[in-house]
Amino acid sequence: MKKYIIIALGIVLSALLLGSYKLYTDLNKYKELYNRERQNVEAYAEHSALVDKELKEFQFTMDELRTSKDSIVNKLLDEVDKLKIKDKNVQYLQYNTSVINKVDTICLRDTIFRNPVNLDTIVGDEWYTMNLGLRYPSTIITEPTFKSEKYVVISTKKEYNKKPSKIFFIRWFQKKHTVVTVDMEEKNPYIDNKENRFIKVVK
Repeated sequence: MKKYIIIALGIVLSALLLGSYKLYTDLNKYKELYNRERQNVEAYAEHSALVDKELKEFQFTMDELRTSKDSIVNKLLDEVDKLKIKDKNVQYLQYNTSVINKVDTICLRDTIFRNPVNLDTIVGDEWYTMNLGLRYPSTIITEPTFKSEKYVVISTKKEYNKKPSKIFFIRWFQKKHTVVTVDMEEKNPYIDNKENRFIKVVK
């Protein structure tokens, strides 16, 4: 009888330990989810406030992004699909847009326009516009504007340490290492990226 009591107590104790472990793992999972959602709320709040000096990053799973209706997120996912990167290999997505604008005024000594001349016109396209103003007697005003739209996709992939064998089953046993790839595309055809550098700080 004592033997059965010990066995029963052992079963109950094991069940309690398993239950406690499951509660602990669930608590950590929901704590992580809560922290991630709080981070996203803060990031959205700063984004809405148009804070451009310091922004918090958003944190989503690829499944969450795939169901998003956000236009920018959909553009980034289109870029992922175009690069043929698997969702499980995507590490980081980044979208940057900026506008370059400068006004120049040229005043000449001689009269070059007939009176009255007060002309304003705009030429350009989606990525570049030029506001041109002509003023009597000799003033020319130029205001060029360039729009930059940049997509950055950071992903990982496995590559063989040595040249892969031509025999497929031997490749199963060849060692691989993880390579981080940064794909960046500037949509403005007038902008030519000269140099980019991405550095991962290892602790």
